[in-house]
Amino acid sequence: MKSFTTSYLASFVLILAMAGAYSPIVIALPEGGGLTGSREMEVSVIRGQSLEGLLGKEFKDYSVMAVVDGVLSPIPFQFDERNEKGFLFVPGGKLEVDGTENVLDEQDELVFMYTDTGPQATPVQISAVSGNVVSEILVNDPAAGVAGYAYLVSGNTQRSDHHYTHFDSETGKVETQKYSLDIDPDNLLSWSDLKYKDFEPGHSLIDTMKIRIKARVGFIKATINNNLIPNRVVAVKNGPVRTIIEVDASISILGVTLGEGGASVTINNQSVQFPVYATIPRAAAMLSDLNIGIALDFHQLEGAKVRTALGPQEPIIAGGGGSNPEDHSVTLENDWLAGSTGNGYDIVAFFQGSEDFKPSLNFQYEDAGRDGAEDAPERYKGGHPQVGYYVSDIPTGQDIVVGVNLFFDDFLWKGDNIEDAIAEIKNPATITLTPLTPAAPVVLAAD
Repeated sequence: MKSFTTSYLASFVLILAMAGAYSPIVIALPEGGGLTGSREMEVSVIRGQSLEGLLGKEFKDYSVMAVVDGVLSPIPFQFDERNEKGFLFVPGGKLEVDGTENVLDEQDELVFMYTDTGPQATPVQISAVSGNVVSEILVNDPAAGVAGYAYLVSGNTQRSDHHYTHFDSETGKVETQKYSLDIDPDNLLSWSDLKYKDFEPGHSLIDTMKIRIKARVGFIKATINNNLIPNRVVAVKNGPVRTIIEVDASISILGVTLGEGGASVTINNQSVQFPVYATIPRAAAMLSDLNIGIALDFHQLEGAKVRTALGPQEPIIAGGGGSNPEDHSVTLENDWLAGSTGNGYDIVAFFQGSEDFKPSLNFQYEDAGRDGAEDAPERYKGGHPQVGYYVSDIPTGQDIVVGVNLFFDDFLWKGDNIEDAIAEIKNPATITLTPLTPAAPVVLAAD
């Protein structure tokens, strides 16, 4: 577990270095000490259905606060709505809101950072706040003994001026406190430089991202990659906690149009959620083979460790050594991939698919140090390494979602053990809402 002092000083130095891009923020101390790396990146999510007093009301007059330096002060938060496809809604986008815009519906979300919670407020601190403190929010990780409090306040205009993330649609630049990512502004599926601020060498961690769709009809084969898929950014929401980007895309191969394609990208301070959605028409049954590959082609990461959900605990060593890549695998039920550079950058990936989408899932690993060949599109020859998923046995006649969720940190691995961090990522801390009335507290079950 990271000590709070180390974490706080690192955050403070980073904020000073980024002055001008971000406003300073004082991070409140959760009770019980510091947070693990996987908890520090955690976005606390409260569904609208749990905020009974707010359901059906406009949420613009509500604020979220925590105790900072002995005073209840605003922390970054946002209310996010859902669109008609179930993704996070972006005002001005192509996809309509599910429910009433700017009004809290059951499927909507209130989000803030676990690391911004603080000690429990005293009655004096609560009474000193303008407006009405309507609910105490406890975010608790009992196993680690770390609990933090936040407070939902109505009729209060105070807001934190800090933003964790930002996307510039003109330049394609993603900036967070922890990483930057360069995206082609005319093609959100085309990634180039990914730089993590704690990674000691400082160079781009990736060559590029690769999404490839392969199909075959008889002896005729075709492949399209993300650089060849027409797509455009439809709308962007740069919120204080996370950025949401709606993308429209047109996907067709061998005369078959995969209709209503697009992506809904969520940028968090230490993660990226990148689901691509498409309708696979029944006409696609004419294709004797249809599969999708999703991978990151890393750059100069020889010596990094790579593991999968199903495989030996001994990692693959990029560039040669360690366990055999052929002994590692994934399934829909056991889907995580993990890597560690050992010098300030760890990554965990999860496959993201829609609930009724049941393809075959396989591990993809290409390594120039293991006689891996060139594999276009790429800026640098060969994978160093290239890691991802193969998705095959794709059903026709249904809407599908296929994508990846990526989580970044400088200390997720403990030796060759990544399982503890993965368990925390998959099992968020418990959130309990206590209305500041005689009503009983509401304990939220983790998703």
